[in-house]
Amino acid sequence: MPDVVNVAEQTEVITTPYQRDPGKRCQIWELPPDKQDDARHFYISKGAYRPELEEYPFDEKSKHRRRFQKDWYTNFWWLEYSTHTDSAYCLPCFLFSKKPVARCGSDTFSVKGFRNWKKVNDGKACAFLTHVGGPDSAHNYSVRCYEDLKTSVAHIDKAMEKRNEKVESNARLRLKTTIDAMRWLIFQACSFRGHDESAGSKNHGNFLEMVKILASYNKDVAGVVLENAPGNAKYTSGEVQKEIVGILALEVQKAIREEIGNAKFCIMVDEARDESKKEQMAVVLRFANKEAEIIERFLDLVHVNDTAALTLKNAICTVLSDNNLNVQDIRGQAYDGASNMRGEWNGLKALILRECPYAYYIHCMARQLQLALVAASREVHEVHNFFQNANFVINVVSASTKRSDELLANQAEEIAREIELGELDTGRGQNQIGTLQRPGDTRWSSHYKSIQSLKKMFAATVAVLRGIASDRSVSKYSRGDAVGSLKIVISFDFVFILHLMEKIMKITDVLCKKLQYKSLDILNAMDSVSNTKVLLGELREHGWDSLLEEVKSFCVKHEIDIPDLDRK
Repeated sequence: MPDVVNVAEQTEVITTPYQRDPGKRCQIWELPPDKQDDARHFYISKGAYRPELEEYPFDEKSKHRRRFQKDWYTNFWWLEYSTHTDSAYCLPCFLFSKKPVARCGSDTFSVKGFRNWKKVNDGKACAFLTHVGGPDSAHNYSVRCYEDLKTSVAHIDKAMEKRNEKVESNARLRLKTTIDAMRWLIFQACSFRGHDESAGSKNHGNFLEMVKILASYNKDVAGVVLENAPGNAKYTSGEVQKEIVGILALEVQKAIREEIGNAKFCIMVDEARDESKKEQMAVVLRFANKEAEIIERFLDLVHVNDTAALTLKNAICTVLSDNNLNVQDIRGQAYDGASNMRGEWNGLKALILRECPYAYYIHCMARQLQLALVAASREVHEVHNFFQNANFVINVVSASTKRSDELLANQAEEIAREIELGELDTGRGQNQIGTLQRPGDTRWSSHYKSIQSLKKMFAATVAVLRGIASDRSVSKYSRGDAVGSLKIVISFDFVFILHLMEKIMKITDVLCKKLQYKSLDILNAMDSVSNTKVLLGELREHGWDSLLEEVKSFCVKHEIDIPDLDRK
């Protein structure tokens, strides 16, 4: 037996039941049908069996001593050699030829093996060339089958898999574009839908217009999302948007739940009626995170059929349960002062306390201050009438856009005049032109802002009222309202209470803002209340002279009569 080169490569250990040597291997058609493709894939992956020997054995039976030549490997890629039978074979014909028929020579290169070496280099009569044959020969048919199986990209399952990957990639791009547009609109509190989203509309609404902007910077988005999206997978319908918003809300709630961990928490609840006349209940959680920082998180907005205490309590328990939070972990309740919320026996506070006795109820301190100030102002008739008159004056001056423009123009002239006289400091952000603000009972800070705006724009307000009172083109009712407002504004009593309430509310406004700090604890809150009481006491005891001088100076500036305060 001749020496073998690269013995380690040629005598590899095969862990499969398939033999590499063509003279030893079992025929494909002899295998079970479910094993044949597996065998073909194995032999194709390994390639033709081509042992390279130092010397191939001579054919002792032939008169002319001939033998296999390894140079033949180069000219015929399909050629295999068996050291077991000293014969040549064809790999494609072995893999794809059918069971031999009676025709002589049909199984030479697939079963028996070829070893008539004399006929190999015989010109056109070369046995290898004869085996290859024409385009429709059995060999070339086997070669085509071999190439098709080897090129897995051409397989129908691979083509379908590739197409499915592309469809999935396009669907992901459409969904990502939709989510990105929705996240921006949600963060900016913008509506999604437009009044007219038809093809001919010039404005398709915020959502679709945002998608168009994203497409203008990305050709893939333009082609996949806007132009070639299938009708059932555009991800732009209202139902899909609601579903995605719901998923985003669940992710946010999940993050809040993880942030809370095992900590105790407080609940803050308030309800209001939306534009569709549905009662909505907002639930906010207040807790200390792992860094001992006070955190407030908006958890959910729930529709309730009514504002009865039991209905609200059941809704709160449902929200906590949906977020894996236990009612027993509540350590505080914060609601407004309505009877259904703070009732001692059947209010929401009492119902929660029955579930968790540690859930102490705290009425919002800023709200308490607001209610106290409103109640106190109504007890003093002069102050109550002042706010009524101030609201009436603001309504008269701001009744139309024309009057508002006149007010702004007069204010600009007044600011320019005072700067010229050196009565106002100049600088960036100073001396801004504004409008008169209306006071409201729901926020006591609005009263302070209303007084500030009226005092700042006093001269401009008087000028507008005088213009309306003397304008014959307006109705007599408007002139009458302007005359009445003018008499109120240029009275000493109105100016006196204007300055008095500004000083009082400047002190209480600081307290009101402090009481709304989320990091405020009960000790600091009580300390702020005590300091406010001290400041109000000092104003009452020692602030009269300075207040009176300020009022007189204001009256002289605006030509308002000052009564004789020494007269009985």
